[in-house]
Amino acid sequence: MSNRNHAATVVSSQFVLIVGAVLVLMGCALVISGCAFEAQSQLDLLRAHGPAALDTYLAHVGSHQLSFAALMVESVTGHGYVYGAFMQGVGFWFVFVLTPLSAALLAAVRWFAVRDRNANHRRLATVH
Repeated sequence: MSNRNHAATVVSSQFVLIVGAVLVLMGCALVISGCAFEAQSQLDLLRAHGPAALDTYLAHVGSHQLSFAALMVESVTGHGYVYGAFMQGVGFWFVFVLTPLSAALLAAVRWFAVRDRNANHRRLATVH
């Protein structure tokens, strides 16, 4: 059995769904962790420096409203204005970029392997 035919048997539809589900769950966990980290950081800021410092921080964050795509880029490049932005950004990358790319790649591997296997079966059928 060639490697491509073996790849078709390994990359089933269920495998693609399982990989996608794991990546989405990891991304969601990172986003939720980032939100919890942000809430904890705000609480620490409030306790350590008082309401004025928290209001200043929230005004600074509020003045830098970004689009969703810009938020994703800024968070992983280290230019995010929010304490939990890095974890949230990585989680969003998992959910909205890594999961569709991996699903597309696995589906393409399966499609090419099945196409190759069908071509081999047709060639063998014409020989007999």
